[in-house]
Amino acid sequence: MCRLLELRLDEDAWERQAKNLIRAELMRRGLSQERLVEHLSTLGIEETVPNLRKKLSRGRFTAVFFLQLMAAMRVEWLQLPGPPGTPSGDEAAGEFGGQALARSKRVREGGEGPP
Repeated sequence: MCRLLELRLDEDAWERQAKNLIRAELMRRGLSQERLVEHLSTLGIEETVPNLRKKLSRGRFTAVFFLQLMAAMRVEWLQLPGPPGTPSGDEAAGEFGGQALARSKRVREGGEGPP
């Protein structure tokens, strides 16, 4: 396989993993995208539901936007899966990665993670 194609596939997997992390947190909290937009506005971040859907669908957004979403959902602790190419990373980047991440047990070194 061409190295450029390999890099692109890796980038696609990272993008899927990023959007699935957000989807998992939405599922864990029972939040809709509409409600998330409302939470963002309380932080002074103006976003529309269609724009949010586009960003999540593409999986391309800035680190700042990712942190804003986590803050709006009141995520205080986030367990990241392994990188793509590892079992947990491939599952997180898969078609049902959001559901898999939402179901996963969140464990922190030295004890349980937050609910």
